[in-house]
Amino acid sequence: MNLEIIRPIFLLLIPVFIAIVIYTFKDLKTFRKKNTLTAVSRIIIFTLLCLALSGITIKLNIKDTSTLFLFDVSESNKEFQEEGEKFIKESIEGMPKKNKAAVMVFGDGTILEKFFSNGNAFNGISDVPLSTSTSTNIEDAITKALLTFPEESAKRLVIITDGEENKGSLLKTAASLETQDVEVKVYKVNKSEKSEVYVDKVSIPERINIGDEFSVVIAIESNVKTSAKVSLYSDRTKKAEQSVDVEKGKNNFIFKDIQDSGGFKSYKVVIEPTLDSEVKNNEYITFTNAKEKPKILLIESKDGEGRELENIFSTLSMNYKKINSKEAPRSLKEMLEFKSIITANAHIDDINKGFVDNLEDYVKEYAGSFIATGGEDSFALGGYLNTSFEKVLPVYMDMRGKKEIPKMALALVIDHSGSMGGGENITKLALAKEAAEKAVETLRPIDDIGVLAFDDSFNWIVPIKSSKDKEDIKSKIRAIDVNGGTSIYPALKEAYDGLKNNDAKIKHIILLTDGQDGFKQYDDVLSTGTDEKITLSTVSVGSDADKALLQSLASLGGGRSYHTDIYTDIPRIFAKEIFLSSKSYLNNREFTPKLTSPHNILNGVAKEGFPTLLGYVGSSAKETSSIILSSDEDDPILTAWQYGLGRSVAWNSDMAGRWGKNLSSWNKTTKLWENILNWSIENYADGEGIISVNITGKQAFIEYETKNKGESQKVNALVTSEKGEKVDLDLEATKPGKYSGVLELKETGFYSLNIREVEEEKVINSQNTTIAMQYSPEYKFFKDEGALDKLVEETKGTFVKSSDEIFNSSLESIWSRIDLTNILLSMSLVLFIIDIAYRRLNLNTKLLKVKEKTDKQYKKTKNSFKNKHKDNIKVKLEKVPNKDFVKSNLNTLDKTKNQNSKKDVDTSKDNKKQNLSEKSKTLDTSSLLRKKEERNKY
Repeated sequence: MNLEIIRPIFLLLIPVFIAIVIYTFKDLKTFRKKNTLTAVSRIIIFTLLCLALSGITIKLNIKDTSTLFLFDVSESNKEFQEEGEKFIKESIEGMPKKNKAAVMVFGDGTILEKFFSNGNAFNGISDVPLSTSTSTNIEDAITKALLTFPEESAKRLVIITDGEENKGSLLKTAASLETQDVEVKVYKVNKSEKSEVYVDKVSIPERINIGDEFSVVIAIESNVKTSAKVSLYSDRTKKAEQSVDVEKGKNNFIFKDIQDSGGFKSYKVVIEPTLDSEVKNNEYITFTNAKEKPKILLIESKDGEGRELENIFSTLSMNYKKINSKEAPRSLKEMLEFKSIITANAHIDDINKGFVDNLEDYVKEYAGSFIATGGEDSFALGGYLNTSFEKVLPVYMDMRGKKEIPKMALALVIDHSGSMGGGENITKLALAKEAAEKAVETLRPIDDIGVLAFDDSFNWIVPIKSSKDKEDIKSKIRAIDVNGGTSIYPALKEAYDGLKNNDAKIKHIILLTDGQDGFKQYDDVLSTGTDEKITLSTVSVGSDADKALLQSLASLGGGRSYHTDIYTDIPRIFAKEIFLSSKSYLNNREFTPKLTSPHNILNGVAKEGFPTLLGYVGSSAKETSSIILSSDEDDPILTAWQYGLGRSVAWNSDMAGRWGKNLSSWNKTTKLWENILNWSIENYADGEGIISVNITGKQAFIEYETKNKGESQKVNALVTSEKGEKVDLDLEATKPGKYSGVLELKETGFYSLNIREVEEEKVINSQNTTIAMQYSPEYKFFKDEGALDKLVEETKGTFVKSSDEIFNSSLESIWSRIDLTNILLSMSLVLFIIDIAYRRLNLNTKLLKVKEKTDKQYKKTKNSFKNKHKDNIKVKLEKVPNKDFVKSNLNTLDKTKNQNSKKDVDTSKDNKKQNLSEKSKTLDTSSLLRKKEERNKY
């Protein structure tokens, strides 16, 4: 142990201060009696402060060694994982004393698998997250390893890797390793070469013109001569396929293509080599942008539902595409090819889930336009309630406010006879139960519901009650099973009886069956329905159902009759019936639309009035929407609003020429829809900013340049993956009008990117583009430039080939410095506080008082003891032998005490005698014992 003093000059102050203290208390007698403790404490405090200021440190020789195993678990090294774990385990098991070991795994990131300990056990590597293995970053791993080492030990770093780094630069860590005296040992993994072919790159023009031919250049690398099939896809269409001969090394193949439509066009190249070992690198994706006029997508469930819109688009020479609902875009990237998407009486069940899930982001986050037109399969009747359609549109699907539907009581009478167990892939009964559950979801908490299942008998699965506990009701519906024959009448009569006394304003029965009932006399049941205002709708399923009977029951029961051979239609029918039973949603009557509020959509349209419409679907306008046109009963007909970055419009009448046939001959119809489209699309100008994205590894470097250079301007990026996962990123201003940011991409595939400029919390510009993330660079050939060898050389490290070589070298012990400054300062502070407390609280006086009190108590106790036992003392004296000798000695003692007494105090002789007599009587026990010992000597 060595002692170091950095600033010894402060030690000279110690004797100076001691001399000052002695001089201050030069009256030594006073010094000793009153201020000894104060002076000493001050000297100690000042001495400690001077020692602290002098910077005293203790150097200890540390012989402990810390060894950190840094294990590469990236994809390129995955085949070595088992062998690597064995290597680490054997090394730790042979670790000598005074050594500690830790294990850290790395790839793109790092994970500490084993903390530093002197134990010789290692249980292996736990499951490594996929995100960690997608690249190799040795630089980051070494940097974090250096931060992990304990300071007070010798350091040894064991790197186990194939050296195929594709992120960072490991040579940047050489200086830090040398500075910290870290011994470097490298176990380099040598892999056997396998046959490998992969797509290295696909080059395509960034922008193309519609109708122009362009080249797609495909670069393939291989370490073997083989053949392969190369396929080129654009979006979901295969554009080309060719068998090619692949030579060892680099290969380039050129394909030609033409695009006949605009927007972002994705391309994917797939190769199928004869000889190959890894399939993850056999695909490559990219995209191009085909510029054109804003494109509109028209979606119909049935052909002709958007006929009037097609006529208008043709008149305006608009760029549009018409598709069936089942062909709707499945991803956000596909949707962003269109500036506006219009549904023409499209039922939501006909549209794929991908479209429905991405619609909100399309409008809200990517400034898309969405327009919904009406019909008997749209809005509430089209299943839009509680979906993304309702979120985006400016109307609620249910009737609210003054038009709110009164309480409803619904009875579902469901056939569960044996024949309902039939059906392809899924049984008719399963679909009927799904329909019943859907009906339950549609009901409000104020509504009542009952579910009655029948075969040749009937049973209330759910007795008529409130629909509040939806989950309990649905669980009971799911328990219905097939059984028995078909007997409709008793079940239907029971349903009517169950609703008869219910207090609901609307009472409705939905009967579903796939069979026949020989009983035909339903007059009494239907008469009850008429008297109690109970309506009945029927659903016949399959060819065996008695369609005539069911149509008659529905007609006489005041409801609607449905027949379907497509069993999957059953849930849709039930949901639709819930709304139709109220007779407020489907409005078939002629009326003249009323101008409710002025709007840009009506520019050049409203002056001449509007033609009559023959019907519409009821809905309720949202609070912040603009009701432009309304019905004669104040229901919304044309409604618009801003939703996030985009806009949406609801047209509650149809565009097939049934309800809106008078629009066909109106000379302002084209102008009205031109205004609707322009208002919904022209939200932000295109081309006002330049977006560039460069991808390195898993990071996307985004740069954006704009002409807008406001001081308060901010630029934000939103990235959405194909799975719908979103990431917000604020871009930093690098100079006026230029912004940049870095984004971490988790998976391969396409990402939609929206850049928006915000000034004073208002979006002033928005642009969209696409990012294509390729497979991990781990699956490409590594070009070894000797970085690992250079690291070993620069750090004077060594390559090892076995676990026995890890601890075969002894590291120099290191000196650990312990700085005593804080310890000395803490001690001086504690003593200073005690010194202040001693003086401020007058502890000296208090201690003296305590001492005086203790002395008095002691004397009192002593006198009390003497008085209590004086008789016993006399008795003992009388029994002592040589009494004369004892008395003689006592007289001598008395004379001595009397003489001393005369010198000190001038008292009367009588008092002295009296005192002498009392003292003789009260001789203490200890005196008697001493006299007894003297007597025994004689």
